[in-house]
Amino acid sequence: MLVTITITNKLVREIKSMHKYVLLIFCFLLSGCAKEQIVDRIKLMQSIGFDLQGDTFKASGTYYAYNKQVGLSLINGEAKSFNEVLTLFTAQSDHPIAIGQLQTLVLSEKMARRGISNLAAAIIRDPLMSNNSRIVLTNELASDILNETLKYPPSYLSDLIKQNMESGNTPNTNGHLFLDQYFGEGQDVFLPIMFRNPKGILQMDGIGVFQNDKLMLMLPAKEGLLIKLLKDDKTNAMTSTYNFTDDDNKRISFKILNSKRNMHVKDDTVMISLKLNIELRDYPVTSNINTNKEDMMRLKNQYEHQLTKDIKLMLENFQKNAVDPIGFGHLTEIRQRNWSELDFNNRQYAKLKFEVKTEINILLLGVGH
Repeated sequence: MLVTITITNKLVREIKSMHKYVLLIFCFLLSGCAKEQIVDRIKLMQSIGFDLQGDTFKASGTYYAYNKQVGLSLINGEAKSFNEVLTLFTAQSDHPIAIGQLQTLVLSEKMARRGISNLAAAIIRDPLMSNNSRIVLTNELASDILNETLKYPPSYLSDLIKQNMESGNTPNTNGHLFLDQYFGEGQDVFLPIMFRNPKGILQMDGIGVFQNDKLMLMLPAKEGLLIKLLKDDKTNAMTSTYNFTDDDNKRISFKILNSKRNMHVKDDTVMISLKLNIELRDYPVTSNINTNKEDMMRLKNQYEHQLTKDIKLMLENFQKNAVDPIGFGHLTEIRQRNWSELDFNNRQYAKLKFEVKTEINILLLGVGH
């Protein structure tokens, strides 16, 4: 009996020592079941653009083929639905199209004003892009924007958008946030705008705000920054620049180093507290802010007053146009047991009052003018 137990324990130890080799064999077997895609035999889609063209739309796509000694290439076609795009591109390709690494979707203004319901449904049903991918608008042809990217490295377009969201005046958004805004209650979709400047260089410039599924407002970059201050959770150093013209018609500007916001709804009042650490850029040369505390406080109060005024004007404009990109509906939803989006949009939103308090701390001094 004693001998039998000894042999059993030995077998158990041997089996345990062999389990890693058994698992390794299974891994090889399972990997053989997966569809093989060799990187130099596929075309990796980087960006897709959509333009309205009568009852159909024109789809444009940039792709990177590793088997060629060139950068991005462009492919075009016409389709009647977003679901036809991959089939459309595949029909023109000598290699399989891989869309899992899609980084950017570009929508023309005309396309966005017609409605994005089909796009949202296509993304959530058969994902075209990852959660971290970006969707941007343009008041030009989306195909022209993508054609411009052929001059640059494959990731240039997505890097340009990402950089402006992290360090510029563009509020953060991606595929995940887009779907949350569109299908979630108490908020409306907003997307960044891109265009070509007079020198032909791609540039971020403002925000498009949607009402339900249709583009309603095209806002300048300055208001894009205000949305960023009210929406983004990050308080890391930024290089966003806020500027305005003072009573003497002088240009005033400062760089935002970091910011912190607090926002909640009480009864029919939205209370917004915003704190910013800034670096002065342009300010009146007559202000002796280095040695005169009164001049420093006067300038600080002027900045706070102007920023408060601009935020309230923007929010009241949202009310007037019945759009809610900030998500005040969501803020009221979490405080009301029987909250209804329809009731909020029809009755409550227009009655909201905005109490905005800004506090600016000047950390660094630039050069006056």
